[in-house]
Amino acid sequence: METIKGLTSFSIPSMKSSKRSLMVCTCICMAALLPMIIVSHTAIAIDTPLSNMTGTNYGFQLESNVTNSTSSDQIAYRNSQYGIFLLFPSNWTFSTSGLPEYTQIAGFYAPLQNLSDPIPARFTISVMSYQQNVSLKDFTNVTLSSLNQTNQIKISSSGPATLAGRPGYQVVFSTLPNIGNPVSFEIMHSWTAVDNKIYVFQYSVESSKFDTYLPTVKQILDSLRINGTG
Repeated sequence: METIKGLTSFSIPSMKSSKRSLMVCTCICMAALLPMIIVSHTAIAIDTPLSNMTGTNYGFQLESNVTNSTSSDQIAYRNSQYGIFLLFPSNWTFSTSGLPEYTQIAGFYAPLQNLSDPIPARFTISVMSYQQNVSLKDFTNVTLSSLNQTNQIKISSSGPATLAGRPGYQVVFSTLPNIGNPVSFEIMHSWTAVDNKIYVFQYSVESSKFDTYLPTVKQILDSLRINGTG
């Protein structure tokens, strides 16, 4: 099962229209973000054996990380198309299936603990591409503006962050329970700009379990490397 990995493309004749296009794109993405959080957690990740995934034609490779004695329980994810490298736990499930947004290129799912744990913690990678370079400041301002305009979330932290040695930004917020979605989710949304691309890394899980998986997600982000390409 293949995931479409198309990239957003806009015609941008001027800086003013560039910012306008960026605002439209970001607003659309943020408007879709909240329902995606709930819907995506119902998707089943396809657990494909590592030997079958390595060397695929989908732009990525998975390989056991044996660079030192402390990392044998990790798997290296490499995506040459977008210049991404990271390490994730070997007991997590990698999948490109069931991703709700076409800009999402990979999903990593924590193992389920028991029958009362039907929704796994997840870490996803998204890449948005533009015809011109996009500044971190512009994307951050538009994203924060979109988040602040919704009454469906509560922001707990927001500030600059370092991703893959690059300047970035990170927001942590929770969804507010309602009749349609009684479960509250905690989301850590991190992004950075590399040339004409925005790289977004999202960790989402039930609010009560956010701190449980946070150390693992931080390790994943600490291992992240990005080499702008394409």
